[in-house]
Amino acid sequence: MSGPGQDSEPEAKVLLIKRLYRAVVESVHKLDVIIGSKASYREVFKPENISLRNKLRELCVKLMFLHPVDYGRKAEELLWRKVYYEVIQVIKTNKKHIHSRSALECAYRTHLIAGVGFYQHLLLYIQSHYQLELQDCIDWTHVTDPLIGRKKPVSATPKEMEWAQMACHRCLVYLGDLARYQNELAGVESEQLAERFYHQALSVMPHVGMPFNQLGTLAGSKFYNVEATYYYLRCIQSESPFEGAYGNLKRLFDKAAKMYHQVKKQEMKKLSPSRQRSKDIKHLLVSFMYLQSLLQPKNSLMETELTSLCQSVLEDFNLVLFYLPPPSHAGAHHPPQRGRGGAAAR
Repeated sequence: MSGPGQDSEPEAKVLLIKRLYRAVVESVHKLDVIIGSKASYREVFKPENISLRNKLRELCVKLMFLHPVDYGRKAEELLWRKVYYEVIQVIKTNKKHIHSRSALECAYRTHLIAGVGFYQHLLLYIQSHYQLELQDCIDWTHVTDPLIGRKKPVSATPKEMEWAQMACHRCLVYLGDLARYQNELAGVESEQLAERFYHQALSVMPHVGMPFNQLGTLAGSKFYNVEATYYYLRCIQSESPFEGAYGNLKRLFDKAAKMYHQVKKQEMKKLSPSRQRSKDIKHLLVSFMYLQSLLQPKNSLMETELTSLCQSVLEDFNLVLFYLPPPSHAGAHHPPQRGRGGAAAR
């Protein structure tokens, strides 16, 4: 199990790393058995299984700080997937068995809250341990006590510092994901919190596209998927795009094509001013989405048809510019606000 950088490590440290890694693998195998069972939603919150996840979390943290270059990323990924994400997926898959205010739902809420607390602590600890200066990127950072004075310069290699910076970025993405899952629960409004974490992750690592994908998932079907499409496009145009965004974008463009042809078939009926306003806005957004799908690479369309669609979108845009914003209480005619699709997000 030795990594590429361990030849120059002290023998005692190498042995400790091997022992930790074996313990991690053993814990992962045990958790896989639990997750793979038919009644896994009943099993995951049993005290002994919570203890097993806590043990794995502790092992992964030790491993990532003992040898961050060779094991940091792997330990992070295992920690997120096995301790938090797979439990979340089990509950989401078995929603029909999770009744409101039941002990199971309470345990799930506690699981999400505990995850938020852990990643907040980990984020602060990484900043402190590696003396990272993230004040210009995020709005809550580790601050050195001026009465104690600054710590001695950290003795970390450039590769270790690179891992620490990326680990902070990933902590913020995980915090955004946890807030997004909380937002799906009744009685929890954390959409803005999720957005905040994702945008801060982008501030720490602007070239990494993953947070844009997560923002697209968070947007759901608002404004007939226009907002989500914007974020997925930003993701795939990033220097380091997230592969899942391509599938998410294709799914939305397929929906746009179906919706566009449905809208075209609708009869021209005389509507009240407010209903007509909603219809015109819908027509613009759906046509605009369809146009975006046709402008993507590998799409073939007659130039005359494309020109006609562009002209139609411009006319619709000009029309809706003359509509005044609705009163704040008249939200009934707004486009659908949210949909929970199967977007590829972690």
